[in-house]
Amino acid sequence: MIDYHLHSVFSPDSTAKVEDILKKAKEKGIDHIIITDHFEVVKGEHNFKFDVEEYRRTMEKYCLPVGVELGWDGVTDISIDLENFDFVILSLHEFSKPVTQKSYKEYLERILNILTKFDSYHVLGHLDFPRRYSESFEPFSKNLYPILEEIFKLVIEKGKGIEVNTASMLKYGEPNPSYDLLKIYKKLGGEFITIGSDAHRIEDVGQNVEKVAQMLKEIGFGYIGVLKGEWNMLKIGC
Repeated sequence: MIDYHLHSVFSPDSTAKVEDILKKAKEKGIDHIIITDHFEVVKGEHNFKFDVEEYRRTMEKYCLPVGVELGWDGVTDISIDLENFDFVILSLHEFSKPVTQKSYKEYLERILNILTKFDSYHVLGHLDFPRRYSESFEPFSKNLYPILEEIFKLVIEKGKGIEVNTASMLKYGEPNPSYDLLKIYKKLGGEFITIGSDAHRIEDVGQNVEKVAQMLKEIGFGYIGVLKGEWNMLKIGC
């Protein structure tokens, strides 16, 4: 099993120690993990940062790839050298509330704008993220599919991937992005995916990762990206 989206004490919204994450991953039979703590480059109160050198030393101490979840608003100057990281999840955590289809559209348009000018990342994180905060967990309207297709095409053209994030499974039984959106990605030729629990607590490490991997197989994905010095494709179920 694989979990490529985990948060530790280097994120302000997590108290999980790295050694405890590793212990829990071993207990659950998770062979491949990358800790991806928040580094937010935004204007506002959620401008989370960590000491990059201390972070690198900690990950290297445990022989882990150095991962990061880069939250970027597309405007603020990025203050870190992303070459310091082996794995970068590009995420956008800002969206308008209350969450409506209009919020979804604005969110996707911002992501599309970011992708047209930035490619220092490996995977695009939890694409339909605002759905987690919708009162009824309403999925993205089909009217938004043309924007989604543009996003997926850019990701594919630049040789990047899509993160399949399992954190929303407990809320409404689907990952981010949803299975319908992943089918669009697949139809457009998308193959490169990673999978992660987005765990901020020890007990959530690996949560629903295996279940979602099997669903990915059912909708046509045969492999999940694994980083072993360089990217390899691990057959789902092996």
